[in-house]
Amino acid sequence: MSNAPLRILLLQARTADDPMALHELDAFASQCGLGREDFGTFNIATAPAADLSLNGFDAVMIGGAGAFSLVQGGFDWHQDFLSLTRDIAASGMPMFASCFGFQALVQALGGRLANDEARAELGTFAITLTDEGQHDPLFGQLPRVFDAQLGHNDSAITLPDELVHLAASERCPYQAVRFRGTPVIATQFHPELGREGNLDRFRNYLTNYKPPGQTFEEAMAYAERIHRPSPHACGLLQAFVAEVSRQKAAHRTPELAKS
Repeated sequence: MSNAPLRILLLQARTADDPMALHELDAFASQCGLGREDFGTFNIATAPAADLSLNGFDAVMIGGAGAFSLVQGGFDWHQDFLSLTRDIAASGMPMFASCFGFQALVQALGGRLANDEARAELGTFAITLTDEGQHDPLFGQLPRVFDAQLGHNDSAITLPDELVHLAASERCPYQAVRFRGTPVIATQFHPELGREGNLDRFRNYLTNYKPPGQTFEEAMAYAERIHRPSPHACGLLQAFVAEVSRQKAAHRTPELAKS
């Protein structure tokens, strides 16, 4: 098998002063079983989309976006981000997008999003695989019901035909999808975050999520109660990376693949 290192581009959508940008990079690297040096980053919120090159990368990952909403819009890179997400998906390049990235893929392909309090989720929630999810080569490795970390106010309310529906939660029916026939996966939940990582996010965004009338200490005590470990969801990224590595090795060393 080829020992060539894997290179992943983390596509981010964060303000220049967002401390979660580095936190996000470390979270993805950790759950992929890789190091920071195996990643390149590109922040669509601070650099023109035209400056992005995928040359030299084996896969793309897209994370969250604390300050932006694809439902509200109003930022000048909105359509560029959708076009970029759509183009990467159509190219067949391996991609794993979570939360904001999931919503971008849905919206880019013609699905609908809404800011619906009844579907919002913050904390750890049970995710249930659909029939398609149970037969998916990646998600089919998981239990039918597993815990995952979430933190979103916007949700998908319709899916485009190109996306296969893989998982749901009690509050939010669209939790995971695959772009049909491709290695392009997206989840509303955060497989890059474990319990402690999601608590870090809660702590950082407390002013957005804190229920009225609660002190910081009360809100954090509440957060401690609603977060629990999510080992199965956290294993998704490493399984995804392993498959990308296998495909890369097969394409680069055909003589070994035949032996």
